[in-house]
Amino acid sequence: MENNLKQKFAKIVSVVKETVSVSTLILGLPEQDNFAFRAGQFVMIGIPGFGECPLGISSNPADAQKQISVTVRQAGELTEKLNQLKKGDCVTFRGPFGNGFPEVASNLILIAGGCGIAPLMAVILENQKRKDIKIQIFIGCKDAATLIYKEKYKQLQKTCDLSVALEQKSLLKFGFISGSVINAIAKKKLVADAKVFICGPEAMYSSVAKILLEKGIAPKDIYMSLEKRMHCGVGVCEHCAIGTKYICKDGPVFDYEFLKNIDKYKI
Repeated sequence: MENNLKQKFAKIVSVVKETVSVSTLILGLPEQDNFAFRAGQFVMIGIPGFGECPLGISSNPADAQKQISVTVRQAGELTEKLNQLKKGDCVTFRGPFGNGFPEVASNLILIAGGCGIAPLMAVILENQKRKDIKIQIFIGCKDAATLIYKEKYKQLQKTCDLSVALEQKSLLKFGFISGSVINAIAKKKLVADAKVFICGPEAMYSSVAKILLEKGIAPKDIYMSLEKRMHCGVGVCEHCAIGTKYICKDGPVFDYEFLKNIDKYKI
């Protein structure tokens, strides 16, 4: 049995500077042919001497045997160091961990706040060429300067129903909506018979759940990806306990049928 606590090394194939404080690292992994993941799972990425942090995988699961991508937002000493790395540098990694999003067998509504679009991008890339489902995407961000993956959105408009909401006005030549992602959802007719995948700041989840329920989406069809400080990734350190479960082992994706009974997610 593989030791999930054992670190391996991955080499950075390239770096995409998304914003001043956000970078996407494209990683080549050792024993790459044996690596596979589900959209929504995460890996523990680290630098010796600075520790590890959980990062959602933002690349297409179909490309896992070639490379994977993780997007890092600077929020502390470790993530600052990760954002300074260049092509050819190495990081430690463990994983993948967690349950990921459920299999996509129906129409899909994706809702992202800020860098929450990162793990959802894996879902988009895996399903955007499908003809049997409709994909509706809502992305909310403070302003154009903090919006990531800008170069992908015009292409996504060709295959998906995309709404990008910015709280501050933008000068970029793109069909942005002024206001919050909540307002964007409220004004839009949602695709029918859809599962909803959500990832973003914890503070937005109750408001998003409320409006989705008002629009007739059942709690069992709403899935939220959670984030919390964790050290082990396998349910040992107990830093990420939520109710009777652990975000690292039982999540990070939970349906709202479970989360509606957790105080911070109640409406």
